[in-house]
Amino acid sequence: MRFSLLLLSALGLATPAFADELPVTAEFAAQPKFASAYHAMSTLPPWVSGLKATSVPVEKTSIDGKPYLLGHMCKPHDCADYQLEVIFTPDGHKAWGFLSVVNNGALYQMPLGEPTQPVLEALKAAYNTNNPDRPGSGSSTGKTAPASP
Repeated sequence: MRFSLLLLSALGLATPAFADELPVTAEFAAQPKFASAYHAMSTLPPWVSGLKATSVPVEKTSIDGKPYLLGHMCKPHDCADYQLEVIFTPDGHKAWGFLSVVNNGALYQMPLGEPTQPVLEALKAAYNTNNPDRPGSGSSTGKTAPASP
């Protein structure tokens, strides 16, 4: 018992020294050695950011009585696993998205642009309409990642 207390005390003293050697995550990710990997990880796929996607005509929709435009696009040659629903305000000042990716059979979804709850529900409904046979579509079994701050 005495040895265990001594070991725990020694580990407790060693932990702050180890923590002092490493920067906080934002500083760490900004270091030249890690910045490229961080930016590659945090960038939207080229088919999304470069608008190099297979898509359908935009349609008019209404959310809480207000008009919006709804669109759908997907990664060329891999539409089943990589999709994006997009809602625009008619004046073009705001847009929100809902990125859906299937990886190893699991559905991962992430809202983009900080949509309100009604807009997010409309984006999810659009995904479900476009994917009626997708496991997890229309239910809470899909994994939805929180929007980034």
